[in-house]
Order: sequence, then structure tokens, then C-alpha cells
Amino acid sequence: TFHGSGFGKGLNASRMPIYTLFIVNKAGGLIYHKNFSTKARSINANECLYMASVFHGLFLNASSLSPLKSYPGAPPQGIESILTENFKLECLRTLTGVKFFITANPDADYLEELLNDIYVIYSDYVLKDPFYVVEMPIRLQKFDQKISAQIYDTSHRADSKSPSMRKH
Repeated sequence: TFHGSGFGKGLNASRMPIYTLFIVNKAGGLIYHKNFSTKARSINANECLYMASVFHGLFLNASSLSPLKSYPGAPPQGIESILTENFKLECLRTLTGVKFFITANPDADYLEELLNDIYVIYSDYVLKDPFYVVEMPIRLQKFDQKISAQIYDTSHRADSKSPSMRKH
């Protein structure tokens, strides 16, 4: 179990339905990432930066390909969700252009709510920190602890409710 990461009893890393969380600034730079499951492949810092940059580019391309009309000042419509056989990716883009995206078990149906909760934690612990410089990497222990606790709690609640999540 995740005792060292602030997790309690219940889910262990191999059963964690949430794989990885990424936070990308408006320029496409990776400012935070964390793996939560042993199902997530190990990636080094350069690969994480590359993945965040690629997703940012895909998001922008998807925005420009959108067939829907947009009005002046409207946020890009980009990628909100990708579902594959092996994983689900859910993205939340804020009005300031920061993107939160999470990879998880394809059966996870609570990712949009989880991303909104993560955004609240980001607002409370990162943006309100007087020493944090916007757009820079997030290295705040309290934020990291709160994110881990929120992801564990949400995953644990979903795991206890859903028989399909227990098999993964």
C-alpha cells in the first residue's frame, strides 16, 4: 500500500486505477507529474517533458481542427478525453491555459470530477503560495501530499463501489 506517500490501507500500487497525473503550463511546459500505479511505465524526466509537449501540441491541433465555431476570446476546444483499450486520458484546461491531464484505467468514470478537485487543490496550495512563480515547476510538499490523498480517496471510493474496477 501507499503508506510512505500518505496513502492509507486498501489500494496498492498495482491496483491503483489512476496511473499518472500531468500538469502543463500554457506554453506546453511540464510543471508537475506524478505516477500512482505500477501499471504506469517508468519514464525519465526527459520522456515526461516530451510527453507533456506532445500532448500540448495535439491539444492545440485538435483545437484548430474543431468544426465548431468559436467566438473571440473563447478558450480552445482541444482534447477533453481519449479512450483506448489500455487506458483513458482525461484533460481539464483552465481559463489561464494550464492543462491538467490524467491517465487511468479505461473503466474509470470519475476522472472529470477528480480533475476539478485537483484544480481546487492547485488553486489553494500552489497559486496562493507567495513563493511560487507561475508557470514554473511545482515543488511544494503540501501540494504533493494533498494530490496524493485526493487521488487515493477518490480511487478508493470508486473501487469500493464498482465491481469492474476491482478486477484491474
